Amino acid sequence: MRLSPGWKKVAAALLVAAAAWFVFHTIEDNWLQIRDYPWHVDPLLLCASIAGLVAVLAWGVFVWSRVLRRFEHPPVRLATLQRIWFLSNLAKYIPGSVFQFVTAAQLSRSAGLSAAVLLTSLVVHTSLSMVAAVVVSAWTLAPGLFPALPTTWMAAGVTAAAVLIVHPRVLNTVLGAIPRLLKRDVIGWNGSWADGVVLLGLALVSWTMYGGAYYLFVRSLTPVSPAAVPVLTGVNALAFVAGVLTPLPGGLGVREAAMQQLLLPLLPAGVAGVISVAARLWSVSAELIGGALVLAFTRGGLQPAAPLAEERAGP
Repeated sequence: MRLSPGWKKVAAALLVAAAAWFVFHTIEDNWLQIRDYPWHVDPLLLCASIAGLVAVLAWGVFVWSRVLRRFEHPPVRLATLQRIWFLSNLAKYIPGSVFQFVTAAQLSRSAGLSAAVLLTSLVVHTSLSMVAAVVVSAWTLAPGLFPALPTTWMAAGVTAAAVLIVHPRVLNTVLGAIPRLLKRDVIGWNGSWADGVVLLGLALVSWTMYGGAYYLFVRSLTPVSPAAVPVLTGVNALAFVAGVLTPLPGGLGVREAAMQQLLLPLLPAGVAGVISVAARLWSVSAELIGGALVLAFTRGGLQPAAPLAEERAGP
């Protein structure tokens, strides 16, 4: 049974409300705990965490540019990609992450770029990010979540599966489903298996950097130990996966609920709920600041790509 667009919006709204109710109900039930918690607000660390997250987002665009190189297309300036990504990234909140791809495709046409290439590369980039996030969480969270199991072997198995997933045949199978889901044309992935492994490694670097910025954010509010950096990295990565896998706007509510639960080994329930809500504001502020910086330093609109011949004639 297929739901009409109207009922899909109603279902999405109900899911958002349910996830939000769960987080705020946890905060309400633990208000005394939150009030008496030894909060440690450090404005300098908070600013550093936001700056770090902006740098992480910019690094993610660099990784995306490496993905684009695996397609036949004219060269794309990194500044152009930064502008497309930061502006389209804001669209994921209204009313879902699919609109991020649609907006990016529309912006790409303004820059004289192929919408199909950019859409496909965004799908591949997001898929690599999710796979890398699962790998990171397997190594950092599995020992705490499954203490009675051979977690090292489990993490190694997840890593091996990730290497298999970036095989061209697997990636192209995933891309083959996109036209039916998004009603948008995509093209085949032309990268090799080695290309996929390298890009997976770059995505792992992204999550490592992201984990550092997330630790600075949490540390700016609570007296958490530096020893918690690996766990916080995994918490942030797995909460991201939970948000992306939901059709809700930007994973709203689901990402916070997942983060609140994953933070429980480190923080009391109510405090974890406050941190998960604050983390949403933290990430949105970084996206807005990044978008403002891109608009300020890439004036004159989106620059068209140079002819493909120029790229081949280069060093």
